[in-house]
Parts: sequence; C-alpha cells; structure tokens
Amino acid sequence: MPATIREFLQRLRFRILGRKFDHDLEEEMRLHLDLRADGRIADGMSQTDADAAARRHFGNVTLLQERSREAWGWTFFDRLRQDVRYGLRALAAQPGFTITALLSLALGIGANTAIFSIINAVMLRSLPVEDPNALVQVQLGQGGDDEVNTPIWEQFQEKQRAFSGVLAYSPTQLDLTQDGQIRHLQGISVSGDFFRVLGVPAVMGRAFTATDDRWGGGPDGAVAVISYDFWKAHFNGDSSAIGKTVRLDRQSFIVVGITPPWFRGLDVDHSYDVAIPIGSQPILIPGAQHSDEVHHWWLRIVGRMAPGERLNVAQERVTAVTPEILRATVPTVDNPSLQSEYLKSKFFVQPAALGFSESRVHYRTALFVLMAISGLVLLTACANIANLLLARGAARQRELSVRMAIGASRVRVIRQLMTESLILALTGAAGGFLLALWGGRALLRILSTAGNPIDIPIAPDLRLLGFTALIAVSVALLFGLAPSMRSTRLGLNSVLKENDRGALLGTSRLNFSRVLVGGQIALSMLLLVAAGLFVGTFRNLLAVDTGFDRHGVLLMDAGLDPGSNATQRAASYREILARLRTVPGVSSAAYSVLTPITHAGWAQITHPEGYVAKSERDTLVFLNRVSSDYFRTMRTPLLAGREFDEHDTAAAPGAIIISESTAHAFFANENPIGKTMGLGRPGSEEPYRIIGVVKDTKYNRLNEQTRKIAYVAAEQDKSPAATETYAIRSSGDPESLVSSIRTALATGNGDVVFEFRTLNTQVEESLLQPRMVAILSSTFGSLALLLAIVGLYGITTYSVARRKAEIGIRIALGAQRGSVLWLVMKEVAVLLAIGMPLGWAASAGAGRLVTSLLYGVRSTALEPLILGALILTLATSVAAFLPARRASKLDPLAALREE
Repeated sequence: MPATIREFLQRLRFRILGRKFDHDLEEEMRLHLDLRADGRIADGMSQTDADAAARRHFGNVTLLQERSREAWGWTFFDRLRQDVRYGLRALAAQPGFTITALLSLALGIGANTAIFSIINAVMLRSLPVEDPNALVQVQLGQGGDDEVNTPIWEQFQEKQRAFSGVLAYSPTQLDLTQDGQIRHLQGISVSGDFFRVLGVPAVMGRAFTATDDRWGGGPDGAVAVISYDFWKAHFNGDSSAIGKTVRLDRQSFIVVGITPPWFRGLDVDHSYDVAIPIGSQPILIPGAQHSDEVHHWWLRIVGRMAPGERLNVAQERVTAVTPEILRATVPTVDNPSLQSEYLKSKFFVQPAALGFSESRVHYRTALFVLMAISGLVLLTACANIANLLLARGAARQRELSVRMAIGASRVRVIRQLMTESLILALTGAAGGFLLALWGGRALLRILSTAGNPIDIPIAPDLRLLGFTALIAVSVALLFGLAPSMRSTRLGLNSVLKENDRGALLGTSRLNFSRVLVGGQIALSMLLLVAAGLFVGTFRNLLAVDTGFDRHGVLLMDAGLDPGSNATQRAASYREILARLRTVPGVSSAAYSVLTPITHAGWAQITHPEGYVAKSERDTLVFLNRVSSDYFRTMRTPLLAGREFDEHDTAAAPGAIIISESTAHAFFANENPIGKTMGLGRPGSEEPYRIIGVVKDTKYNRLNEQTRKIAYVAAEQDKSPAATETYAIRSSGDPESLVSSIRTALATGNGDVVFEFRTLNTQVEESLLQPRMVAILSSTFGSLALLLAIVGLYGITTYSVARRKAEIGIRIALGAQRGSVLWLVMKEVAVLLAIGMPLGWAASAGAGRLVTSLLYGVRSTALEPLILGALILTLATSVAAFLPARRASKLDPLAALREE
C-alpha cells in the first residue's frame, strides 16, 4: 500500500478514536524507544532488524495498527462505562418514569417469556438422550396410526434393516395400591432394547435386555426398572433397592435397575416412574393371550438411524420390507376388502428428536395464539414507553441541545439515549424473566388435572435466556430509537426560540405521539375483540346441552383383582351396586364401562337391520356398556321404549338402546323399537334388539359434533373389565357421600380399591384449554387497554400543557367550558375514529387464524366488535376527560402569566 494512503487511513483511524498525531513515524519511533527500554531492541541494531524485532513482539501487523487496536478497545469500553453510569444517574433522577417503564416492560416481556418457556419445553427442546436427532418414529400410514399392535412390532423388529436399533414403548398408568387406596404411577411398557437404543445407562443395577422382554416374563420373572425420582420417593434413596419388589396392579415386580435423574422417558408431558417389559402383559392381566394382541394397538415404534444416514434413505429401506411385514400380520377377518386395504398400508418415518407430547397436539394452536396476543401487549407497552421517552426528551431538549452545541455529535447523544433505553430494556427483561419462571409454572398448574397432571420441565436454558435477551434488545430499539432521533433533531437556536414566551410548540413531536396512541388504540381493539371471542366460546361450552345433568353426581372407580374370573367380577359389581343404593343420601346409582367427556372411547362397525351402508365407516357407532338405572342417574331423557332392567341378564337376548341421532340415521322415520342391530365381525355379528331410544349426549368432548351412540347392558357382559365406574346421584353435595360409601363397602370387599371424583369436575377439566385462553386473553386485553388509557391520558395532558396559552386566550375571549372540553376531546375522537377501524380490520384478518379455537361464535361476529368498541370508547373518554376538564377550568391570566 502506498505510504500516502497508509498515512491517510492511519490518520482517519486516530481521528475516529479522538486522537491526533502529526505523523505516524513519531508514534512508531516512540514504540521503538519503548522496546529498546525493555531490552527487546538492542543498541546498534539496524532499522530493518529493529522492525523485525517489533513485528515479532506485536505479531504480523504494523506497530501503528497494534497501538490503534489497544486504544480503540480502551476507548470503547471506557465510553460505554461512562454512558452506562450517566444513564443510571439520569434514570434515577426520574423514579416515576423509570418505575412505570420497568413495570410495563416486566409485564410484557414476562408474559412472552412465560408462554415461550412452555413452547420451548414442548416444541423445541430435544430429548436428553444420546444423539436425539438420530431418532425417528415409524408410523403405519402418513399421519395415520400413531400406534401399532404387538405382532406388527415383533415383525418389524425382526425384519427391518433401516436402523442401527429399534425400540417400542407405550405409556401406561400403573396402580401402587396401598391400604385400599389407589395410588397411580406413570408407567411405561418397553421393549428389551429400549434403554440401549436411547443410550441411557443404569446408575444402579442394570437396564433391560432382550431376554427380559418375553411373553409372560423373562428368566428373572417380572422385572422393573425405576426412575431416579421414584427411587428417592419410594425407597428413600436406599442403595439396597436393587432386588426389592414393588407391587404394580397387585402384582410383584423385582427392581433390577435405576435410571439417571436426567432421563424422564420419551413423553414430554410426564416423567415416568416405573418401566416394565412389554411381555409383562400376562402378569398384569392374568389370562391375556398373545393371539389377542392383534386387536391391541398400543405401541409406538422408534428407530435410531446409523451415523450419517439420512431420513430419506431410512424411508426407502422401511418401504422395502413393508409388504413382508404386512403379509405376516394381516388380520384374520372374514372381509376380504379389509385385508386388501390393510395390505396396501405403508410405513412412514418422521423425526422424533423432540419426543412425544399430547400437550404439543392439544395446545399447539392455543399457545401460539397466546404468544401472539402477549406480543401485541408488548408492542402496546413499547408504544407507551416511546411516548414517555418523547415527553422526557422534550423536557431534556435544552440539555441535549446545549451538549450538541459545545461539541458532542448527534450520534454521540443518540448513543447516550439508546444506552438509557437499553438499560431500561435489560432491567425490565430481568424482572420479566423472574416473572416468567413463576408464570410458566402457573400455566402448567392451569393445564394439569388430578387425573392428568402435566409435568413438563421448564427450567431455564440457553434458548430461553437468548429469547429474553433478544426481546430486550428488540424492544430497546423499538421504543428507544425514534424518540432518540427526534429528541436530537433540533439545534440550540430552535430550542431557545421554542421556549420564547407564548410560543405554541412541539407540533411534530405531538403528531408522532398521536400516531403511537392511535396504534395503541388499534392494538387494544384487536385484543378486546379476541378476548370477546374466546370468552364467548368458553361461555357457550359451559351452556352446551350435554344430554345429561353433570351436577350432583359422584363418580367412583371400583378396581377388582385382575386375577379374579369373569363370574366373580360380575357378582362383585352387582353387590357393590346393591350396597350403594342403600346408602343414605343416594337417590340412584349405576355403573358403566365409560363415563362421558373423557379421552376413552369404544367405537365399532354395526349392522342395522334393513340399512344399506354407503361406506365402511357409515355404520360406525360409539358404544358404552351401562347397568340398569344409568339413564335415570345421568338424567338423560328416555324418548321411546324402556331402559335396561332386571330382565336384561346374561341369559336373555342381547338388548341395546340407541340415541335419537342413531335412530334417525339408520331408520329415518321408522320406529326402531324391536329392530335389530348387529355387533361383531361381518358374517358372525351378534344381533341385539333395540329396546329404547334416548336423547343425544356428548361422548368425548363438549364441542364435538353429534355422534351416533348406542348402549348395551352391563349385566349381559360375559367378561367384565377389572375396573368399572359407578355414577351415584346425590340429593345433596355428592362429595359428602364418600365417607358413608366407604363404610358401606368396607365389609366383604377387601379386594376392591376405590377412587372418587365428581362428574362436574370431570366436565370442567375438559374445558382447560378454552378456560386458559379466555382468562389469559382477557387479562392481556385488559392490560393493553390500561396501557392505552395511560398513553392517551399522557398525550392529552401533554397537549393541554403545550396549548395552555392558546386555551387561556380562548377563555379570555369568552369561550365556554363546553367548547374547551370539546376542543380537547375531539382529538381523542379523531384517534378513536382512526384506531378502532384499524383494530376491526386486524381482528377480521386474525379471526380466521383462530377458528379452530372457537365454538358457537363466528370470528366475524358483531357482538365482540360492538362490546370492544364500547369498552374502548368509555375507557379512553374517561382518560381524556380528566385533563380536558382541568383545561376548561384554567384561569386565563394565570395561564398567560406562566407563559
């Protein structure tokens, strides 16, 4: 590089650093002298050798470059330290502004971070296992069956060549019964290679092997691997726990290993307590046959790809062995079309690094909607703080202009103001982060129920910290940059002119503040409409006609010994029912396999008499098995025929009761009483005679479309389940019956365990998502409205203060109080007239995105729009009326004298 160019660049560098040198040789000479003093350059050394010695000391750069870098580093951090110290003093000098800004930011950032902590844990965080990105799930059908039966798993395990290892597992609920009280454990049934494929070692004992996973138990019998937390809770961390037994569903399992504390299983929502082999099914359910597993679709298959292997290659290899696996597992049914359809199925692979989560499926849309809503609240807070900074900048206008007049560049002053904004943002983010730690756990408590507790690890990680830091920097730029630019735009002369007596000032700044307030009004309108839609949905779900009376009903799960035979179980259920009906306060009682509004279900293809099916699923009916008095207990109206009674025994012909929609779908306007409906495989179905028609009821969800439902008699069940649920109608508080029921059932039923809850609680727990969305959207909407009111009050007060002389002159010339009020209020009317339509338009566009979360209300419904407009108009009018009223009472002489 020519010497002149080098000299120019070096001079430019020093000028940027605020240092000036007449010539770069002077600096190089001084550095050489320093090196000579240190003994690094000897006397008599030539200039070439001296330069070489200097380069060896400073590296492969020129002496001037090295000293420039040292000076730049010192200057940058020194000035940053000065900016931070000055910014802290400036913020401390105005505690009202600082506290208001910090609270606004903490609430806005805290809400966003709390919701993101759930999204991060459920949708973004990988499983804590060895190389989680190599894990894939194998599904039968694109987006189809998430689970397969045991024969398919066994064939896949034997014939696949796509993965270095495969595993199967199924979450299950186990019972650690003690003293007749049910204690549920979160269990998992796993294949023998489960822990090896995941790369999870045992911290004590051993993990399962392939020999442990044999039908009926391995060579060591019934074995179990327990989690670290269960070991601490159940065995008190006793190192001799290995080899001890644990009672699961009344069967003994030997503990052979304990997994590390960081392993929670493959289900994100729940940490597991106990793992047992898949082959333990005959131990848990005595008499269970391997041949019956063809009907038991319960296992998820997960494979581990070899290092460097791609997903499409694994898919090709799985596809290659699919026909062989399907031919070996084709169901033995009499319908050739079903077999042909099964053989056309395909296996698909998809990434499984994130594990599995029902919350991810059920709450995905709701969480993203809430994230967007909380983001809008943060935008409203930023607009508010920007308005505060504008007002603060106006108050500091003289100070800033004087600093610029005596030599500070505009960039230097803007940097100082942005430093203050960044201090606010980082401090608010720190408070918001602490608030989010509590808020995230509060959200989990809202989503959890007694029967389905959600245990998602939401401990802070680098992603959550990075998200909070990104928000802090973003909002600092969002609310700080524009006010800083505007506050430094005027020179000292302009400021002195603006402060002349009687001047009407700050018009451009006031206009920008109006734009911010108009944006706040639009955002508030959008959030109020959203809250109205979600509250309306929740209200509609509460008022939906379920077809039964959920109030005053106590539900009791009665669990019998799985080893008892069918005859013993049937007799026990009838005896329990007879005793329940004698308990004082019980008006009626019945039992059933299923209760309404749960995730459990039983659907089956039926064969109604005289009906020609349009498709295979056309005759699909949802079933339940109920005892006599069931419909009277549930208060489901009987529309025709009769209920089940003592005549519907196991020896009597099969009886069935259908819902009104089922009757209309299969028999149109004909009377269905006396007609038959076949249940079972085609060609071998068992006929059931229709004896009654009842009102339509909800089956799984309150917001579901009307389903075809049928009921069969529990007394005709030839193989009752090990657990039945009793519905007990009380004439008073149903929970007050619990102690009396326990006393009545205490004798003669020592092998039965009971668990109680109310039907009303069960129904309300199904409303967790709409309740959460309604509450949080209303809270966020109210917060945005409050911020908009504060912003509008501030801009109106600021406008009145700026126009004090004008208003004083108007009053002195005879203006009435009403005209002065309107003078101020019409500005608010203009802001509302601009902001509300923008909010309406935004809500119309956003409403289409949340249609799946709505029930009984359209996204374009007028009621939320009108209600939101009324609330916003009333609130902003009150906020503007207070400064307008003060303006109308101004003393004109005092106002002019002050100017």
